[in-house]
Amino acid sequence: MNRFLKVGLTSLIAALAITSAGCKTRPKNLTNIPNSDARAGAITELQPSNPIGAGIGNGGRLTVPPGNAGPVDLNPSRNPQDTGTGTPLPEDPFTGEGDRETLKANIVYFDYDKATVKKSEQSKLVAVAEHLKSHANAKLQIEGHCDERGTEGYNLALGERRALAVREALLGLGVASGNVTTVSFGESRPADTGHDDGAWAKNRRAEFVLFGGSAPAVR
Repeated sequence: MNRFLKVGLTSLIAALAITSAGCKTRPKNLTNIPNSDARAGAITELQPSNPIGAGIGNGGRLTVPPGNAGPVDLNPSRNPQDTGTGTPLPEDPFTGEGDRETLKANIVYFDYDKATVKKSEQSKLVAVAEHLKSHANAKLQIEGHCDERGTEGYNLALGERRALAVREALLGLGVASGNVTTVSFGESRPADTGHDDGAWAKNRRAEFVLFGGSAPAVR
């Protein structure tokens, strides 16, 4: 009988040993998570101070474009021609034919090869400035012109200096800078096609073109 008791105890000890060893064996047929550094029994923690999506636009939602599609437009309904706020870009006020008649009597003339406004022409600029300040919607384009002497490139630059000189004078008289622009035509648009001093004197000038509505002529 003692022999049977010993055999039973031996079998019980062996069974307990097998059960204990099985608990330490890693389970088989587990699916590995790609690109994961997690290990069995490891703890993964999201830091509360840096939640996923924090600091990202679109309400904290990260939008990833497919492939190489580039950045995601978070406002796809926006017109690509607007200012970025949904408001269309304003039209260029210096477009169209413009009004050349209203300020025609105030054309500013220059000495040969000069871009300085003469004292004899300053009263014209006062009249132009008063017109612009009294018509809030008026925009002014100043055209710089030259006579035919000199190279084309030189005359384009000289015409621009003349237009800019007139613009600076108008700003000094209180005209808003955003209401005045300049352009140079050099020698390409002569007022007189003659080839003498009288014709050249008429061509060395700055003309005014009004935009935004006509008004009575300035005297």
